[in-house]
Amino acid sequence: MVLKVTPRTPGADASGLYRRPRIVLQPKNVEDIPAILGKPKTYPTPVRAVGADYSQTRCVGGDGGTTIDMGTLDKILEFGENTVRAQAGVRVGTLVRALTERGLELPLTPEIGQISLGALAVATLPQASHTVGVAQMSSCVTELKLITPQGKQMTVTERNRDLMRVLKSSFGLLGLVHEIVLRVRPLTPVKMEYQDLSLKEFAARFAAIIEAPGALRLHISPFNDRVTVERRTLDEAMGASRSGMWQIRNSVMRNVLPAFGSTVGSVLSAPGLRTAVVSGVQRALRATLDRAARGVVLYAHELMRDLPQEAWKSRYTYSLWAFPQADFPRLLGEYFAFCKAYFKEHRYRCNVVNGASRLHQDRGSLFSVSYSGPMFTLEPSSTGDKGWDDFLIDFNDFASGLGGTPTFNQTRALQPEHVAKAFGDRAKLFRALRQRTDPMNRLHNSYFSHLLG
Repeated sequence: MVLKVTPRTPGADASGLYRRPRIVLQPKNVEDIPAILGKPKTYPTPVRAVGADYSQTRCVGGDGGTTIDMGTLDKILEFGENTVRAQAGVRVGTLVRALTERGLELPLTPEIGQISLGALAVATLPQASHTVGVAQMSSCVTELKLITPQGKQMTVTERNRDLMRVLKSSFGLLGLVHEIVLRVRPLTPVKMEYQDLSLKEFAARFAAIIEAPGALRLHISPFNDRVTVERRTLDEAMGASRSGMWQIRNSVMRNVLPAFGSTVGSVLSAPGLRTAVVSGVQRALRATLDRAARGVVLYAHELMRDLPQEAWKSRYTYSLWAFPQADFPRLLGEYFAFCKAYFKEHRYRCNVVNGASRLHQDRGSLFSVSYSGPMFTLEPSSTGDKGWDDFLIDFNDFASGLGGTPTFNQTRALQPEHVAKAFGDRAKLFRALRQRTDPMNRLHNSYFSHLLG
């Protein structure tokens, strides 16, 4: 067994969060992992696997234990006609580009390319969806290979539907996933269309917006009462055609604006002046939409962005809740009012454009945020500037009070009462299963102990 053992000094990990493992191990092959799990005196509990370290919470927190860096298990093993097999440390951006060269793509393509396939398989990663049953990245998974807390190899396929449903949102608490098979399909062009609407117009047209085909991504401006609807429609008959202005705008929205928000936050100390500058830039971006969107047809992977290898350098963070589709226009109005009231009292507002995605119902994983029906996410976004953490505490109470559903890896400052209200019996079922599967708590860290018991 060959392992690289790295002592960890106190401090923030790559994501900017404090995970504090005692040691970090990089297995050279899968056979190293059972030995780690079998030696608690040498490799202290909890044992947590980490991929790209891009989660927004402490879900992989080390708590003085052992972190297994899966990044060394980074091989794409086999391309099939309808599936691809790869190790857990492969970055999804690497996989997507390899599939593109073969005229293939995932049914869903994440917007951040740094995510590892291990995280994709066992974490909650909702994405703007086109159809029922495929609204989060783990819905692409058809097979998992993992090491149980007792160090045994295990393979689970779609034939074990109930077990697969639990594993797809297990966050490494039921076993360490090292190999994944994902469903793929032929590369299909996507037509992009935009509507820039006032909140009142959005509410009036909402029924027509959700009835029309296509995936929906929203760009939200609470202080201007504006909603930009981005519709992505699969169109096999069309060839790719991208306007230069759209490419510039897309680059600005995905790469420049977070850095701009960070710079403004550090240079301009007066809240009023900072707000005016950020609002002006957002208005200018909306003004380009009509011209930028004309005739744009592309492939889904072109919407994906690659952030820096060290997550904290991206200067971009967010938190995510999901809400029932039927009530979303009303919820959005209440969120706009919440943001304005919060700014009036605390002089803080998010300095990056807020986002939202429509999710079709997806019961493929136990903690799917659209398990009970179609949902819309709401994603306040920031560069992590001063005031962000305090804002999220109040936002979480606001979201939970309106019946929102959080995620364990993307909803920051989450509390046990939020989890109990959102997941109810599903949380109890998972807790009981985890206790039976890992009675020695070998994989159980303080973060999940706090939220799930």
